[in-house]
Amino acid sequence: MPKSTLSADEKAALAKLEFAVEAGVNATLAVIEAGKALSEIRDRQLFRDSGRTWDDYVQERFRITARRANQLIAFAGVKAALDETGTRVPELSEKAARPLVGMDADTAAAVVAEAAAAPGGISPASIRKAASKRKKALKVKVPKEWRDKVPGAIVRVALNAKGVKAGVTIEAALEAALAAWRRQHGEGGREAA
Repeated sequence: MPKSTLSADEKAALAKLEFAVEAGVNATLAVIEAGKALSEIRDRQLFRDSGRTWDDYVQERFRITARRANQLIAFAGVKAALDETGTRVPELSEKAARPLVGMDADTAAAVVAEAAAAPGGISPASIRKAASKRKKALKVKVPKEWRDKVPGAIVRVALNAKGVKAGVTIEAALEAALAAWRRQHGEGGREAA
């Protein structure tokens, strides 16, 4: 083992800084786990007994907006997709990963590789620049409005691009709409909204 050249003050500073780095790495891992957990809660609608919408649930339970919850979910998905391809990017932050959302794993890996080859290496800016070249080709196909006549009514559901990207189905949209209607009008309410 080489002789230490660090003074006692430098050793103390190093220990403090290493602790901060470990905390940051653990925080990133915690963000990924939070995204996975939020995804399962949302996808399985485990919040349904609360009688709240997804937006209200995450706001009241975790004090974050639905937009922020969806960003965390998307980050966990991007990280998992990159891991599947064997692309390891330990310094990839949630914010830096946002341009990769909606890309398949191979495209995201190609974007990261291009960003890594850029001057300065991987950064939010280099990822954004590499992703922008591919995003134009990734248009979300929104299904046409679903419409059906039921006794005494016509029911319509129109998904938007954001919902399609998030994996919302017509069935999930109908269930969410029914839950929202019940919250507003009570379980036994039969009158039109």
